Amino acid sequence: MKKIFATLLMLIATTAYAWEPKGTVTVLFPNGPGAGNEISFNFLANIVMRNNPGIRFQPLHMGGADGNIAMNHLFTKVAPDGMTLSAPACQSAWVTPEIWYPQLAKYDMMQAVHVTHIARSPLAIWAHPSSKINTPKELIEAIRKKERPVTIAIGGAGHKLAVEYLTTTLKVPGGDLVETPMYKGPAQALLDVIGGHVEFGVTPVTVGYPHVQSGKLKLIAIANDQPLAGLEKSPLLKDIVPGLSIHGCWNIVLPPGTNPEIAKWYRDQFNAAMKHPEVQEKFKENFMFPTQEWQSEQGLKNGMIALRKVWQPIAQKIKPE
Repeated sequence: MKKIFATLLMLIATTAYAWEPKGTVTVLFPNGPGAGNEISFNFLANIVMRNNPGIRFQPLHMGGADGNIAMNHLFTKVAPDGMTLSAPACQSAWVTPEIWYPQLAKYDMMQAVHVTHIARSPLAIWAHPSSKINTPKELIEAIRKKERPVTIAIGGAGHKLAVEYLTTTLKVPGGDLVETPMYKGPAQALLDVIGGHVEFGVTPVTVGYPHVQSGKLKLIAIANDQPLAGLEKSPLLKDIVPGLSIHGCWNIVLPPGTNPEIAKWYRDQFNAAMKHPEVQEKFKENFMFPTQEWQSEQGLKNGMIALRKVWQPIAQKIKPE
């Protein structure tokens, strides 16, 4: 089987394309270092670079305003020459910009050249190890009792949507649920939880679970439809908050006006890398799950349209800060 994959990847790598990148390709990440988009992108990029020794990917982190600064840059400052691409998060780029940042967001995400989907990872609620709360039920009770403020670090739009869904579905008064200002990324949000400055945080499992393994965080609950392999005993939020299943997810896009041949090169290379056993093992270890039907241009657009229909009505009820 591995020989078949190796042959497939070699064929992709040696196919003659009308366009191929040369030298350094900038990867614009709309958040601080350590987020799920960067982690998952790098797994794939390592294979792509191995198959194409003449190129390398250079990260450019441009966090702020939940990714809108970076997306404005992609749409207004980046030449559509294929030498800069971006790996934005689904909710932050496709769901909330025109609702939460109408005067800041100078772009229409659906006009970006949709290359392919990378992966997704369920969101989870984490707590500092010193917290007396260990289950989602205890967390809900603490919010309802209003005996003390319950602080939670938010690292992105999807994370904030998850908290809002929880409180509105259960009709929990939010007066004593204190959300910190949105951080420049999930890794940065968790640093304040690990440091004991904030009691709880919401991020993808991909980002938070390594800190559980090192004893710096504890897992309260996962926002997924079913238990995750390897975390079967972890509580699911849907059992207390019906319908609360939400993932962090990440895609690859190019600036509007990019030649379709450029998009085809990246799509072919990254989709092929997705099938590599090394990548599949890394995804499994890090609780990442690709959605295959999103790995084409129209498939990705359709997936983001469906995501908007589910979460934009919820986003309209709340403010970003």
